[in-house]
Amino acid sequence: MINEKIHYRLPLKLINSYIWAGLNEPAKAILPVLGVYANKEGKAWPGVKLIAELTGYKDLRRIRLGMNDLIKNKLIIRKKQGRHYNYFLTDLAIWKKGRSFFPIYKTMILKDIWAKLIPTEKSLYPVLGNKAKINVPEVLDSEFHAIGNINKIKKCIEWAGISRWSFCNAYYGLNHKGLIEFGEDEDPYKYGIYVPQ
Repeated sequence: MINEKIHYRLPLKLINSYIWAGLNEPAKAILPVLGVYANKEGKAWPGVKLIAELTGYKDLRRIRLGMNDLIKNKLIIRKKQGRHYNYFLTDLAIWKKGRSFFPIYKTMILKDIWAKLIPTEKSLYPVLGNKAKINVPEVLDSEFHAIGNINKIKKCIEWAGISRWSFCNAYYGLNHKGLIEFGEDEDPYKYGIYVPQ
């Protein structure tokens, strides 16, 4: 049975600092997987094959490419202990009390929701989640985790590290997959975001 409360708190500072935007596609897929498997000290030890399965990548070379990018950007430290690797989330990748974050629940990872997202959707989803507001009246009366409004598309594209064309595909793809819902008024860039638990 899955503990429904386990989640990775993807820090807003990763988005605002453009570190998230600069990561390669496999790295963006891997970080939340390591995050939901990490203990309180930030240590995670899922095997490479499990990581590949949970990220949607079948090619282990892509997983190695992503891991190396996370290491290069100082988001994880990899240590070989015995025959296996352990991964340690660094301060950059760990949420600190009093700071904003977007939760990615372990159930989302284990139920293949995360793996089935295309790379640009994986890039955009945490950006939309971190930039949405959780403490507005519309959220309290809804099933949404948060409600957001994309005022500056260019900025959103920069935070996600994707092109404008990719943004449109990812934005509508997230809607089609039931992770965001467009606002009822004529504003197509007002959205409610769901967090599968």
